[in-house]
Amino acid sequence: MVMQPLPVIPTTIPVVPRHVTVFVNWSCNLTCRECWMYGDSAAESTWLADVKRDQMSVEMWTALVDELAEGNSEKVYLTIMGGEPLMHDDVVELIRIAKTRMPDCNLDMSTNATLLPRFAEDIVAAGIDDVYISIDGPNTEVNDPIRGRKAFERAVAGLKALQDAKARAGRGPNIALNFVVTGMNYTHLVDMVHLCEELGVEEITVGLSSFFTREEGKGSRAAFEAVTGRPFMSWAGYCNEHQHADIDPARLEELLDEADRLTDRVRVLVAPTRYSNREKSRFFAKDWSRIVRETTCVKLWAQTTVLPDGQVVSCTTFADTVMGSIRDRSLSEVFHGDTYTRMRQMIREGLQPICYRCCELNMDIDVDPALYDAATVKE
Repeated sequence: MVMQPLPVIPTTIPVVPRHVTVFVNWSCNLTCRECWMYGDSAAESTWLADVKRDQMSVEMWTALVDELAEGNSEKVYLTIMGGEPLMHDDVVELIRIAKTRMPDCNLDMSTNATLLPRFAEDIVAAGIDDVYISIDGPNTEVNDPIRGRKAFERAVAGLKALQDAKARAGRGPNIALNFVVTGMNYTHLVDMVHLCEELGVEEITVGLSSFFTREEGKGSRAAFEAVTGRPFMSWAGYCNEHQHADIDPARLEELLDEADRLTDRVRVLVAPTRYSNREKSRFFAKDWSRIVRETTCVKLWAQTTVLPDGQVVSCTTFADTVMGSIRDRSLSEVFHGDTYTRMRQMIREGLQPICYRCCELNMDIDVDPALYDAATVKE
């Protein structure tokens, strides 16, 4: 028998992670149905009323950028999210600071695009690298019942404004559509690829909607609360089983296959890219946890997330997995702190029920592929 080489497993944690997601604010001008903050299950997120107006200060952002620049010798991937980040009072300044102080970083932003006409020129000039525009259907009839009245019309107008600003400047960000697959729109996946062709967009990123059952959430509370010492309830905003109940896995697989072979003009990325379309078609089915091959979540060693008030969370999906705060400590101190160490130890021992459909596990980031092959991760 030929022995296969063992995967290379990192033995040290970086001073600061190369991959950082920052929720710069919580406010949003849409109420998308699958959203854990404003959607069908948002009533469970009782804390939102207290933090809805929070936004990261320019001073905190600048300090974070400076630490990332100083602590990394390799390329940094920095993501701006919200809420709707274009509702941040100083969003253009945040982009400008990041690209001035860390010009080689990859800075991207996810937006619903409805406000882009007023910001397009400035964010192109500020130097943002990638803009992901969220649209959940190929037309008003599919998109607007999910995302809100006139959301499709306004998003397309925003997209075109950004394309025009990019053309005038002779440079600008890569533009991609972001489509979240749910039971409300999955039959329109191929139509979304056609929409990209019509709009002159060369990439579509397709996410399978994170959702959890109450049993999965309750079954994970004890482990997470033992690590953080605080209630773990953010999963409740994702209890949207009803949105996906009618998905036919066989039909979803057909659509994934058709989207793959439809055109050479649009790059179609369906996370998790590590799985076949047949496997991904079972994402919404009860047996998905038996299909998942990961036994740990490598992102706890490679990526982190910062909230508008400076709290650092280990899991982008769950805003109450608080590891510490950059208000009173550096990001490096939090990333290497006792709470993060306990979280890594807990996940190293095995995924919790809430982990299997979490976007942290299933979305792909640019880290050593060997991490995905490792059954355990050693510090």
